[in-house]
Amino acid sequence: MESVAKIVLTVALVGVLAGCEAPKPSGAKYADPADVVPGTPERPTMYDLASSAEMLVEKMLASPLFSKSCDEVKAAKGGALPVVVIGNIANKTTERLQGRLDAVGDSVRTALFNSGLFEVKDDAATGAIIARISDNIDLGLEDGSLARAFGKHATPDFLVLGDFRHFADEGGVHTYRLRLAIHSLRTGKIVWEGIQTRVKL
Repeated sequence: MESVAKIVLTVALVGVLAGCEAPKPSGAKYADPADVVPGTPERPTMYDLASSAEMLVEKMLASPLFSKSCDEVKAAKGGALPVVVIGNIANKTTERLQGRLDAVGDSVRTALFNSGLFEVKDDAATGAIIARISDNIDLGLEDGSLARAFGKHATPDFLVLGDFRHFADEGGVHTYRLRLAIHSLRTGKIVWEGIQTRVKL
């Protein structure tokens, strides 16, 4: 009787296990660079942010008003390219997006550098370079010639700042707004400003 119970239990257990196959790993896939990954309306994707920034940079570089400001700075510097620094893109939402917005700032800096119209300065990198030089001099690993060669850098001419906002409207409509502005560090005035709005349903 006991052996019959064991057989029944074993058969039942095998039946249960056979019906509950372990999930097979699906494997990761790369999206085609040309594909749009929309995500959900409630949350902005990297595509939403990066493509909005790309559109704004294109508008900025095509702006006659901005070109005029760049030409004036270039003339004042004897033909040298204007120096631009990318500042913060502020997160004006309640979502945790600052890392993504920092990445968008990197994309803006890269686009301006690749335009060939600016010299681009990265303040964070400059701070890291100075810290490395100072640390190695203090530790006796370098003789200080690099610090002397590093010298003083040209003061930036422009500062790019921005912000990102998200509005949840009725009917499940979500509006995202990225703003970028270029400020003249010589006058304190805005020399170009643009807003890119995206609506997701």
